[in-house]
Amino acid sequence: MVLDGPEELELALRLFRDDTLMAKREARRKQYFVAPSARRKIKSMAACRRASRARRKWSAILPGEALRLRVRR
Repeated sequence: MVLDGPEELELALRLFRDDTLMAKREARRKQYFVAPSARRKIKSMAACRRASRARRKWSAILPGEALRLRVRR
């Protein structure tokens, strides 16, 4: 970049700083990017684990106690 005078130095520095910050932000975003198909699989596995945990929890309570407890989810 060629500057015509000292007054353009501040503008050039600001543009350079913004450009490097944007490049860092973009690199950080790409680093943690998860493809949509992989994200769906992860969500599905987490939901299955949650459901199985809930089934185990409710099967541990005796059938008569579940009605007496009246637990709301």
